[in-house]
Amino acid sequence: MADKAYKEVQFDFKDKDGRRYIFDKENFSNHLLKHPELLREDFTERIKKAIIEPTCIYPAYKSKGLFCYYYEEFTFEGTTRYTKVVVRKTKYCYIIITAFRPTNIKETQYFKEPLWERP
Repeated sequence: MADKAYKEVQFDFKDKDGRRYIFDKENFSNHLLKHPELLREDFTERIKKAIIEPTCIYPAYKSKGLFCYYYEEFTFEGTTRYTKVVVRKTKYCYIIITAFRPTNIKETQYFKEPLWERP
């Protein structure tokens, strides 16, 4: 069951350590135009994989309190494709802000090293 502030949930799951991640329907819908890959049947599983088995995690460069989870999917002809999930940590759970598939890790321009532990 979702927290009171997130009654309408697109999806909700816990990682192996019991941390809860919620992507609410309103936030999901707000990001569909910019990131249509959210509608792909397999994208929910890609989001979970990026959170559960991240290649790296960086603090967001623009917004304090946000974290970017990256999962390296593949490299083809010199271009690497990732699943990126932007998450906000709250007192009770982690809120998924957005998710998409970039070809680079933008945060490396601002931070030399990724986080070695989950926030």
